[in-house]
Amino acid sequence: MLNKYSDENKKIAMGFLSYINDLKDLDNMEQELELYSEDDNRQLYLWKSNLDDFSGIVALSFSDQTVFIEYISLNPSYRSQSNIFKIFDDIQQKFPKRVILANFNLNSELALWRKNKEKLEKDMEETD
Repeated sequence: MLNKYSDENKKIAMGFLSYINDLKDLDNMEQELELYSEDDNRQLYLWKSNLDDFSGIVALSFSDQTVFIEYISLNPSYRSQSNIFKIFDDIQQKFPKRVILANFNLNSELALWRKNKEKLEKDMEETD
């Protein structure tokens, strides 16, 4: 589940951002949080798996028809393809009319997720 970032979750967000090499420096991390707080076309979301605790952070940017995944940073114990796919599902559910795009590192995962979704939908149609 995606939960929009707010200042009350700053320490949690900073923990997940610290897993990103470019954001390990506190100044860079502060600038990143400020950027996403000030720009209406960018949003940070804390992600919860099925458990109660936050498991990661997702940075998104928007245009009229797209949502672009800037990065995903997960707690090491949650780093798996299935969790990445759950995040993609959550993004699609939250923004159903927008096309999901992703950064270079996530692009192959996104393509595989789409392929799996298409196969699932096709299989469901055949069983109806």
